[in-house]
Amino acid sequence: MKPLIALVGRPNVGKSTLFNRILRQKSAIIDSTPGVTRDRHMMPGEWTGKQFLLMDTGGYSLQGDVISMAMLEQTMMAIRDADCVVFLTDVRSGLTYEDLEISRMLQRNFQEKQIFFAVNKVESPQLAIDAESFVSTGFTHPYFISARDGSGVADMLDDILEILPAQEGEGDDDDPAIKLAIVGRPNVGKSSVVNALLGTNRQIVSDIPGTTRDAIDSKFTRKQQEFVLIDTAGLRKRTKIDAGIEFYSSLRTERAIERCQVAMVLLDARQGIEKQDLRIINMAAERKKGVLLLVNKWDLIEKDSKTSKIYEDTLRSHMGNLSWIPVLFVSALTKKNLYRAIDTAEAVSRNRSRKISTSALNRFLEEALAAQLPSTKSGKELKIKYMTQIESHWPIFAFFCNNPELVQTNFRKFLENRLREQFSLEGVPISLRFMQK
Repeated sequence: MKPLIALVGRPNVGKSTLFNRILRQKSAIIDSTPGVTRDRHMMPGEWTGKQFLLMDTGGYSLQGDVISMAMLEQTMMAIRDADCVVFLTDVRSGLTYEDLEISRMLQRNFQEKQIFFAVNKVESPQLAIDAESFVSTGFTHPYFISARDGSGVADMLDDILEILPAQEGEGDDDDPAIKLAIVGRPNVGKSSVVNALLGTNRQIVSDIPGTTRDAIDSKFTRKQQEFVLIDTAGLRKRTKIDAGIEFYSSLRTERAIERCQVAMVLLDARQGIEKQDLRIINMAAERKKGVLLLVNKWDLIEKDSKTSKIYEDTLRSHMGNLSWIPVLFVSALTKKNLYRAIDTAEAVSRNRSRKISTSALNRFLEEALAAQLPSTKSGKELKIKYMTQIESHWPIFAFFCNNPELVQTNFRKFLENRLREQFSLEGVPISLRFMQK
C-alpha cells in the first residue's frame, strides 16, 4: 500500500496549489475564495522513483456553520489516516489564531505523527525574514516554500519521503496469502458475506447503510491456500456524502482496492447494477486488480431456469468492455456459491500473476496473424515481428512492430480477446503495448 501524505491548514493558504505542484499537474481546483476545497481530494504521486498518495483537504476552520464543521471533521480524519502530515501556513497573511489552534491541536493530539511544518508564499528575502516568526507555533524547523513557483518544495519532499514507510507490495512474492477486497455500495451485504465465509459474526451487520466504517482484515484458509478478506465501508455517490466519516470511509475503500490482488465487487440482486457499481469496478480495473462480480441476495429473487442467464446478459450489456469479469450469483444468508466465489477469486489471482513463455506467445502471434491480418487506415502495412511478456504484477504484453501508430483499436481488441481465450486470463485486466522495432 502506498504511504499517504495529507496537506492540512486553514482555508486559502495554498494547499491546492501545493497539491498540484507536487503532482506536477492541474488536479485540484484553485480559487482565492476560502473553502473551495471542501472534500478530500486524493491522487497518486511519484518523486525520485518513490510512489505515494497525496491528499488535499478542506481548510481547517473554527467557524461554527455546518460546512465548516464538516470540513473540520474531514481534516481530522485525514490526519488520523495519514502516514505523514504537511501543515501549511501563509507568510503573506501572517500567523493567525487559526494557525496557532491547528498547531496546538497537532502537537497535543497527534504526537505520534510525522508532521512537516511549511510556510508558503515565501517568494522574496523580506518574506523569508517575516517567515522566521512562525517558529512561535512550536514547530522550530519550518520549511520556507513557494507552491506557486516551486522553490523549497523539492527539499521538503526529499525529507518527507526519507521518513515515509516503504511502500508495501501486494504480497505476491513474500506473503502467500491472497488479498481479497470485499467492496461495493453500502448495504449490499459485504459484512454478511465475510461472516458467512468465516463462520463467525466477525463484523457488525446492520440494515443501516454504512455500518462498517473501517477496512477490517480477516484471515482464513481454504484448501491449504491462505486468504485475507478486507471488508470495507460502502462507497456512496459523492453528492450523498455530507459528513467527514463518509468521506473517509470511501477513502479506506479506495485504499483497500490498492492493497488487494482481487476485488470482489458485490451487487444487491434486487437493485441490479448502477453507475456507482460501475465506478467501483472501473476503479479496480484501472488499478490493474483482478475483478470478480458477485450478485448477492440471489435467494430473494423469484427465478426460473432462465433468470440467471437473462440477468447476466443485462449486467454485461451495462458493463461494455468489461466483459472479461466473471459473474457469480451468491447468497450470504444461504452461503450459495460463496466458496465457489473464493475458488474463482483464487483462479483470477493465478491468472493475474501468470507468466507465459516468449516461445508460446510467438506461436500465438503467428496463429493470430494467420487468422486476421491487421488493416490500417493509411493503407500502409503493419508488420508485427514478435511479442513478449513484460515483468509486472499484471499481464503486460509487448508487440514489436514497424510502426505502432498503425495499430487500430479493432485489431488491438482482437488480439486481447484471443489472448484471453488462449491463455485463460478471465477476471484480469491486461495491457498491450506496441513498440517500434
